[in-house]
Amino acid sequence: MTIQIEEDLRLLRYTLVQSGIEWEKWCESIPPLKDVQYTLVRRNGTIICDSADKKLVGEKLENITEIVQSHEARFASQLRKSDLFGTQAVFASLRLGDDLMIRKVIPVSSLRDNMDRFDRVLFLRIVPFSIISYLFFVYFFYLSTKPLGIILSKVEKFKDDIPFNKNLELLYERDEWASIEEALNKADQKLQSQMAESRLENEKNTAILESINDDILAIDKYETVLFYNTKFKNNFLKTNENTQIKPKLWHTFSDEEVLEAFRSVLQNGRPSSLRTKNFPYSHRPERFFDLTITPLKSSDGTINGALGVFYDVTEFKLSEQMRVDFVANVSHEIRTPLTSVKGYTQLLQAQAGKIDESLHVFLDKIVGNTERMISLFNDLLNLSVIESRYLQTMEPLDLPSMVETVASNIQTNYPEKKVNVTWDLAVDTITGDSRLIEQVISNLVDNACKYSESDSIDIKIASFEKNDKAILTISDNGPGISKDHIQRIFERFYRVDSSREVSRGTGLGLSIVKHIISKHKGRIWAESEGKGTTFIIELPLE
Repeated sequence: MTIQIEEDLRLLRYTLVQSGIEWEKWCESIPPLKDVQYTLVRRNGTIICDSADKKLVGEKLENITEIVQSHEARFASQLRKSDLFGTQAVFASLRLGDDLMIRKVIPVSSLRDNMDRFDRVLFLRIVPFSIISYLFFVYFFYLSTKPLGIILSKVEKFKDDIPFNKNLELLYERDEWASIEEALNKADQKLQSQMAESRLENEKNTAILESINDDILAIDKYETVLFYNTKFKNNFLKTNENTQIKPKLWHTFSDEEVLEAFRSVLQNGRPSSLRTKNFPYSHRPERFFDLTITPLKSSDGTINGALGVFYDVTEFKLSEQMRVDFVANVSHEIRTPLTSVKGYTQLLQAQAGKIDESLHVFLDKIVGNTERMISLFNDLLNLSVIESRYLQTMEPLDLPSMVETVASNIQTNYPEKKVNVTWDLAVDTITGDSRLIEQVISNLVDNACKYSESDSIDIKIASFEKNDKAILTISDNGPGISKDHIQRIFERFYRVDSSREVSRGTGLGLSIVKHIISKHKGRIWAESEGKGTTFIIELPLE
């Protein structure tokens, strides 16, 4: 109790000193208190101020133990009966200076009451607080040990990999941390093994990529370059480019067509391709590549990226161009003298009266063979151009208008025959190259007229949709084609009847038709049952 009183007096002294309040004024300002008495006393015992009885000012306290002792020890206290309170009280004195002391008198009963109140407060506040603290401690202890429990459950899964004798040792030790340490060691060994296997697998994949002659590039779904082989690096990446930083796709390619092809694969997951694409920014000028892009998918079908394979077709492109140029030059060089031969022969025919009649048949054969050779070289040139080019003018086509134009032209080409062309077009719009598709229909209709023995020819053209494809059929009432020949009629220079007159054709017409349909990603076949032939063309709707 005295310790608390001493602390109170010292705190009072500190407060008044810091506030600059004089002791006498403070004491005089204190009203009489029920259970405490403050007295300011000089060293000789003279009372300066008393909070309980102002009349005591000036009186002298003789041989008061606590006052005498506090002068020597700075603080002193004594328990004795108080005349003011009429009961046992604690008298405590604290030295304030060389000639000034303050004394505080508190009845013991008041102290007991204060202790009782303190005990009640302690019980009502501290005990619930302790209980709540204990509950919080238990809760946070659970939270802090829960990860350890999870770790221990994980450790159980590693026990099968831990040797049996080591498991027994851990069981007898009953040391969770030892189990965790052993499991971590085993996990570390597995991780090291898996990393070694991963490095070996990576080296294998790298070796495979480097052994491929084509340029390979892989990107993720954010268009960040994942990997590429050395051929791609040499052909497309700049020499001063920082290979430590993974570039974006648009850093490597500026061509919008290439970027859109990759983005299309990332969005819809369907492969895409570009043919004979010129990349002028590669290290060599006039480089042509066929680009095939396929999606990179996880086991659940999620698109994680795209893989692009660049096939260098520069040599093929140049050789194709050389072939086209060669055929064009040869055709031109040969057609010029053939045209001259034909012209001179026609001049001779104009002077038929001056020529022996037995020679007229030879003149006719010269003209016929000349026309056939000119037609042959025209077809060769046309076929060569079709094979070497890629369609650039894909557009919606008005099929009825195109069929009507072909029907009108065929009437003009065969005035000596009665050609009846009818059509029923359920699909009236297809996508393709207008000039080439018209050439296909014209060639097939022309063949129906050319090889028909009858003077009356019926040709039916129909179109309909089947399995998301546009089907176009061209049927005639001609002699038909036998099963032995129908599978080979699309070969170059193949003729059903080699004994036919030379004016009947060059053997390249159907080959040209097949190549045109193939360029449109379609297919063509023929059906014939004894009399009449039907050519069936299947084309994508878009």
